Amino acid sequence: MTWEIRALSLADLESSQQVLSDACDYDNVLDLAEEKLFAPGAGDLAAEPLGVFVGQTLVGVACTSSTWLRLLAVAPGHRGVGVGGALLHACEAQMAAHGTQARTLDQPGNYLSPGIDVRNHECIAWLEKRGYAPITRACNLRIRVDQNPLVCASRLQELRERCEQQGYTVLRQPPARLENDAALVEESFSKGWAFEMRRSHSRSNGVHIAIEATTGALAGFAAHDGNNAGHGWFGPTGTLPEHRSRGLGAALLMACLLDVRDAGHSHCQVAWIGPRAFYDKIAGIDSERHFTVLRKELT
Repeated sequence: MTWEIRALSLADLESSQQVLSDACDYDNVLDLAEEKLFAPGAGDLAAEPLGVFVGQTLVGVACTSSTWLRLLAVAPGHRGVGVGGALLHACEAQMAAHGTQARTLDQPGNYLSPGIDVRNHECIAWLEKRGYAPITRACNLRIRVDQNPLVCASRLQELRERCEQQGYTVLRQPPARLENDAALVEESFSKGWAFEMRRSHSRSNGVHIAIEATTGALAGFAAHDGNNAGHGWFGPTGTLPEHRSRGLGAALLMACLLDVRDAGHSHCQVAWIGPRAFYDKIAGIDSERHFTVLRKELT
């Protein structure tokens, strides 16, 4: 079998969707293909998508962005003949132009999942055979947002009132505040979080903020659908250190969960979690997924 590896364009989107739909067992990537293959990551790091073609048929797709291997998939009928290895080699050449280490999936601001699902033993073993080694783990939670008595408008009102008693107002982010708030989030947390805040605001008006009632200063924020748009993903969220332990995070989480519910989702994905007990206390955990991140030294 002979094949050709070349850059993908938006004209290849439909055939890319088919490959991803057939190849990805753990993620619903069909309607995320455009975002994962062509959209930038935080810091405007460009996507560099590649495809493997046998004749005119697309049989494998991948995308790197800087030193992240964001995506790699080979159609089941074309595995075991070297297609994946050749595609990975081409991806590594792209990543080597940006740095000395390749890292799987967890690119800030644009990631399908924060690592490879730990159940995907075949993929992990395949990468390890090619020089990749696990370096960290990550966890996503699913929270039920329909038919969940903990997720309701009356609860949000109660949480907001508690914040007001502490001297804060929780509200949907007004457009006029976006750039100043995003700049503070970038300074206080990360460029990736500010990137997702901006995308959430533009895509779904999905940013909620807590501000000091007297000064209007930003105290905390939460966003949804800045990554994996339309899939009901929560995050990022953060409260500035001097404003923590005032109940702001709970109110911000609840506001986002209700947005996700009102968009027609039964569950909200809480990606790349920190304090698991917090989410369980506020809304209950329906299920969870675990991921591993791998890295390789490039030469």
